[in-house]
Amino acid sequence: MVVGYRFFLKRIATMMDSKENLTIRTIADRLNLRHDEFRDILNIMVNKGDIECIEESTAGCSGSCPGCSKLCAGPQLTSKTGNVRSYRLTEKGRMNCKG
Repeated sequence: MVVGYRFFLKRIATMMDSKENLTIRTIADRLNLRHDEFRDILNIMVNKGDIECIEESTAGCSGSCPGCSKLCAGPQLTSKTGNVRSYRLTEKGRMNCKG
């Protein structure tokens, strides 16, 4: 297990609950981590089931959805497949924040 796992999970949960459109880089900066370090922690949290990765197609996106970061409407897609990845805290993750 990563040292400070629950600490990072709680911090990430707080950011997710804020409903801000945050990038991986922004979250890593707020946690004072390098981009690759945060990606590693995020992958561990996804593998443990505390955070869920949701991949959505950007086909037909105009960038006008409420709260949209417009990343899918512009040239900066989060992947070369034309999909946007987002993450959400699972119920298991929320319980681990409390425990």
